[in-house]
Amino acid sequence: MQLGLRLKCDLDDNISDLLNRIAKELHHSFTNLISNVSEQYKNNLDWWVEKPVSRNTLVSPLFYRFCCLHLINELIQTGVTIDKVIVDSAALFRAIDETKKKEGLDFELEGPDGALPKFHYYLWKSLKPFIEVWKRKRTQFRAAKKTKHLSSKPPKIGLTLIDQFVFPGFITKERYYNGLWETLSAEQKEKTLFVPTLVMMNEKDFEAAYRELRTCDRNFLIKEDYLTFSDLLFGLLHLIRVWFIKPKPKQVLGVDFSPFIREELLSEGVYDSALEGLLNYRFAQRLKEKSFDLSLIIDWWEGQPLDKGWNLGFNTFFMETSKKGYLGYAPRLMELQLYPSDSEIENNVAPSRIVTIGKAIKDEMKQINPRAKFDYAPSFRFNHLWDDPVITDSDNSSFTILVALTIIFEESIGIINKVAQSKTKLNIENVSFVIQPHPVIRIESIKNSPEVNWLEEFVVEKSSTNGDIRESDLLITGMSTIGLESIVLGIPTIIVKNNRGLFYDPIPDSVPKQLWRSCRSPEEISEAINYFKNRGPEKIRQHQELSAQIKKEYFEPVTKEGVYRFLELEV
Repeated sequence: MQLGLRLKCDLDDNISDLLNRIAKELHHSFTNLISNVSEQYKNNLDWWVEKPVSRNTLVSPLFYRFCCLHLINELIQTGVTIDKVIVDSAALFRAIDETKKKEGLDFELEGPDGALPKFHYYLWKSLKPFIEVWKRKRTQFRAAKKTKHLSSKPPKIGLTLIDQFVFPGFITKERYYNGLWETLSAEQKEKTLFVPTLVMMNEKDFEAAYRELRTCDRNFLIKEDYLTFSDLLFGLLHLIRVWFIKPKPKQVLGVDFSPFIREELLSEGVYDSALEGLLNYRFAQRLKEKSFDLSLIIDWWEGQPLDKGWNLGFNTFFMETSKKGYLGYAPRLMELQLYPSDSEIENNVAPSRIVTIGKAIKDEMKQINPRAKFDYAPSFRFNHLWDDPVITDSDNSSFTILVALTIIFEESIGIINKVAQSKTKLNIENVSFVIQPHPVIRIESIKNSPEVNWLEEFVVEKSSTNGDIRESDLLITGMSTIGLESIVLGIPTIIVKNNRGLFYDPIPDSVPKQLWRSCRSPEEISEAINYFKNRGPEKIRQHQELSAQIKKEYFEPVTKEGVYRFLELEV
């Protein structure tokens, strides 16, 4: 057997299933491992905003390589003959090589076997990204300063701060808290301020974005108005301070795992999310110095380094203020970072209370960590679910399939290719495929990819995804949270599994499988499409009733009572 364990490498079906089974079984062990390492650096802000401690498997390969180490061990222990293993990590190469020698095996091992860089080489390698980040952030700070006169001074007493992202297309157009602002009285609005973090934006667009934020009818508190260039320099010099983070040895399957952590720490100079985390910490400090009195602080919780910096800052400088993290979507399988560990809560880098979008999600998260506090609040981002109901016409001669692509480019390519191959096996006439790109991915880059099998029948739709779901008979997607939205609207859903590393299933296991299918091959996709197309009226009625029940359990409607409870206001 030849085993390719490089990142984004396609795995054999059986190996992929085994890897993901190991991941499900060992995520608690991995969290405990990271918590143990964190004890050494519990007072080190630079550690808390780094990738390894984040446990964010979408940006950090650490958990994947942890699972690869266990995968190799299980294959060896079960007597599977390994001929060759290919890796792209020097730490994993050395760990597998050590395991191979202990077991007396002689398979071929291909990959980097170099030592960690020396300090001068690390600085030289980091110089270019350091300069690029410095120029970008300096441009952003200057754009904020240039437009500062457009903002009036905010009140300082009894404020509620609400963290959110803004990006092209959603500068002031609400994406994260739909229905919240409209529920408040004029007096309450005056003391409610949104704190934007600008992402996925070209430097030339910074000034226009700040102008739009400052002249919006909602109140925005601009972080850059309070941060200084010394704060920015402090954040950028993180690339030097991180060099001195050298974890003590930690044994995993008889090999030292600390080189894996060290390798990742030195993999890039200044990680954007780490920089934002450091600036968030300093932002909290600056507000304290300016004598702001805060009554409630809400973090848009995704468990990222910028969240860690936010929570550590406000927990440090506003100890008595009520705080919470709002998880505004349904967690996907393998998003370990969304579940705060005891270590993260005890060290004030995670919210002591996580607020979810529905009671069922709250209960499921509680099972992962019973010691953490969870609650639920309105599902603001999914307010559209209570618009006019979807009416499915089983006699309709046409059949529209919405293919919602994901934020991961390679996954989107794989979805399109499998859908294209499945089309030849459909027993359906007048079927149409509508391709919906993710907002941050240009559809042209996908269509022009040499790896994509783009069919002429594919129609690209760049309008509102919410409207497209309602006009569709079936949804096909990957890790996108749109899958659960579709199900609660009564639209059957196909989740396309990929064999590239960990699988991020967006549908909770507790959701009945009658409404959705998880498919790996084009044959499975075509079989599922044929099944959902050929449902009879009675089956459709049963599915719609089930959808309504799932919506009730997983999505809390936006009501005045719910908003006031979330914001800790008196009704």
